[in-house]
Amino acid sequence: MAATEERRPKTWQELCDKYQRSLTLTELGSKRDPENEPYRSRYRARELLEQLRAELTEEEEVAISPATGCSLALTRALVEFQLGVNLTETEELSAGEEHLQRVLNSIQYLPPAPESISLTLQCQNKLGILWAERGEIKTALIYLEAAESLYNRYMKEVGKPPFDLNEYFMVEEEKLTDQERSRRFEGVYTHTLYYLAQVYQHLEMNEKAAQYCHTTLQRQLQYSGYDPLEWAINAAMLSQYYLSKQWYMEARHCLAAANVVFNQAGQIPSAEAAKESESEQERLVLLQQRQAEIARCWIKYCLNLLQDARKMLEADVQTISDTGTSIRCHLTVWHVHVATSQHIALEELLHHQFLENLRDGVVVRL
Repeated sequence: MAATEERRPKTWQELCDKYQRSLTLTELGSKRDPENEPYRSRYRARELLEQLRAELTEEEEVAISPATGCSLALTRALVEFQLGVNLTETEELSAGEEHLQRVLNSIQYLPPAPESISLTLQCQNKLGILWAERGEIKTALIYLEAAESLYNRYMKEVGKPPFDLNEYFMVEEEKLTDQERSRRFEGVYTHTLYYLAQVYQHLEMNEKAAQYCHTTLQRQLQYSGYDPLEWAINAAMLSQYYLSKQWYMEARHCLAAANVVFNQAGQIPSAEAAKESESEQERLVLLQQRQAEIARCWIKYCLNLLQDARKMLEADVQTISDTGTSIRCHLTVWHVHVATSQHIALEELLHHQFLENLRDGVVVRL
């Protein structure tokens, strides 16, 4: 062997270390890449993954640890999957698709099992996203609905918390608890539902899109996996669908919850603090924009509610005596109260009720 040739790892721990370095480059290093080299860390991560793939191919040279619980074939499939994701993230979609499809072809017909289910589900998610980005929405739907069906089948037939992808390259003492495995797996499925909501919206299947959006928001609260600003905006947008159906209780529920979760994003920076820090200035602008978007949804809610209340009054007020002294009106006092007092810190009054209801799925009318 030439002195300049890189020594191949001989132990499972060395392979695990190389895989972890590739993840670190992708997840952390890429955030610090210069603007003129935005994919520098991802290219380095790809080099490590390609080395890892070659080393795993030469099975006789690798001392695979039996403690991993995963077959060599699944471990190779994971590396191929990560290469596919890397290629899509560097805008090499065709090459990325080839890797992802190759992985899916090799594992999709395996019986649902804890060792492989998460990899299969994530592969289907990635292919669904890839085809959606190409504008092939119906093709994306095929992959995402397959992922949804696979999850339901696994939970019915097996139900055991499955391996997380990163556990393929972990030694026994680093393995995750069942609770953490379950949390991560449910997070993968929540992403499936989120992508399905977007696809249904593009296909103008609005009722189904709203149902999946609501379920996604509910699961994000349940498993504590969400960005407060994004969650709040999605909840406010969902309220607009309910508003179009004149389901005012559901719309109000979403808007009040949006206010509560928005406050979890932290205090809006003062103008003085924003002047002293560029990051604080950017945060100030973002928070103000999101706050304004939610406020516009509240305004539309109140305006629609008052307009519908007026129509109900005009249609429902009847004189039932010749003197006109008796009037019957079916417009509820509750609606009038909501329309006139919505601006009085409603989110504080209903804080715990709304979030607990969302977590438990209480107000799901679809």
